[in-house]
Amino acid sequence: MDGIVVGVNGSVEADEALDWAAAEAMSARLPLVVVMVARERDEESLGAVLAEREAEAAEILGRARERHGGELEAEVRVVHGPEPEALMAAADDAEMLVLGRRRRNRLGRRLLGSVSTTVVEHSRIPVTVVRRPEDGDQSGPDQPSDKPRVVAGVDTSGHSVAALVHAARVAARLGAVLEPVFAWQITTLAPLPGSWGWAPPIDDYERFARERLEDVIRAVELPLSPDRVRPRVVHGQAAKVLIEASAGADRIVVGTRGLGGFDRLVLGSTARQVLDYASSPVTVLHG
Repeated sequence: MDGIVVGVNGSVEADEALDWAAAEAMSARLPLVVVMVARERDEESLGAVLAEREAEAAEILGRARERHGGELEAEVRVVHGPEPEALMAAADDAEMLVLGRRRRNRLGRRLLGSVSTTVVEHSRIPVTVVRRPEDGDQSGPDQPSDKPRVVAGVDTSGHSVAALVHAARVAARLGAVLEPVFAWQITTLAPLPGSWGWAPPIDDYERFARERLEDVIRAVELPLSPDRVRPRVVHGQAAKVLIEASAGADRIVVGTRGLGGFDRLVLGSTARQVLDYASSPVTVLHG
């Protein structure tokens, strides 16, 4: 199935995910599949509640159609089993699986739920976790734009290169600006590779990071004109940098894990923190 799959359960967060998935499917000209999971573990148990679950899913889709002016086409499926496994099985050959992110916890923080966490960690396809902007969200960091903005976290690992390629395709489709972000951080003045053990000036580290980012951008041959690619090299902890970059973005795309350190110079895996705290939808890719 070449399409977008979205999990629904009647919650506000799932409705937000459905709206986002509907817009994504229409933009990409892909079919939309709305999936509700019945937690019954076997088909015999499911039989007793199947009609009820199908009616509930149809009602959720009907409300979404009203929000979209009646022009939303989608297939409804009810599947059974443990929720993460059922969702991944339903989306096994899809282009993307879309989920909502739960509301704030007791400390006022939005944290990824256990279902989303399991899906993101184990899914073989891209997973987007949707979070709608709230009052107080900022418009974005240093480079304002009149175009949509798609952020990609890049550290030269295979996972991050896949994220960059995916983000570029999204930006090309949306007419958006692509912002590849390379976060680098040193806690001591470690020698650069090939520097024979001496610690160069701090500007050399930033130059080195910028060159690595430019190398990756050239290597993947992005389908965008140069004026729509705005690389950023930022000194700081990777998750914090990417979370700040997500403000005002259409979405942020990251790999499930990064290099895990390169002489403590480039970012490691930050997907979990970005998923928890980014202020835009987050798409996560495996390498």
